[in-house]
Amino acid sequence: MKIETLLKKVRNATSAEQKLISEILDAPQIFQHSLSEVLSEIKKKKSSELFLQAFLDIAAEVSKEVTISPNLVEKEPFERIIEVLTTKEVLEKLAPSDPLAAARLKGLMVKRELLYQDGQPLKSEEVASLLHLTRQAVDKRRRNGQLLGISLGRRGYLYPVWQFHEEKVLPGLVQVLQELKEYDPWTQLMFFETGDLRLGGATPQERLRAGEIDDVVWAASCYGKQIPA
Repeated sequence: MKIETLLKKVRNATSAEQKLISEILDAPQIFQHSLSEVLSEIKKKKSSELFLQAFLDIAAEVSKEVTISPNLVEKEPFERIIEVLTTKEVLEKLAPSDPLAAARLKGLMVKRELLYQDGQPLKSEEVASLLHLTRQAVDKRRRNGQLLGISLGRRGYLYPVWQFHEEKVLPGLVQVLQELKEYDPWTQLMFFETGDLRLGGATPQERLRAGEIDDVVWAASCYGKQIPA
């Protein structure tokens, strides 16, 4: 990857950013694309600039110390970065006294897979357009447990795409969410996306889409409880 290509991604690069670009070019070829994609976000989110610079600085440095599998080229940039950062050599450098560091990073991967495995999640404004509502009405439904939204902090919320069908909320979703109201949104998402023995091993969202609302509501009411032997 030539430096001209990276410079196009970061318009009017500062001297600090050009230093990062040079470090990326020194990183293993298979890791360069992942790093350059993160670098391209610096100009899009000024509030995140310092964090992204620090992240790239670390990633470029540690990527030189590990053997990176050629299979990584087939994975998404986020997956490549997580895999590199969870290698033994990197964890010893980044978190020498934290035995749970790898688990936390792997947890990020699991959460992302849950959120994206059925398709690109929708932003609040996209949900508003789909359901013919205002943005405020979408937020109100989420707060009232009528929509499942995952918080991105200052960036708002993402809504798993499977909960919508023919420009409406998937039938039965509200009833199930009411049964799960004591749980946080990530736990609720895990319920919908995990095979359930009470549903014959199918995921609750699959059963909802098949119209088996009563069965899913019952499974939700039992969530977190031990299944009798």
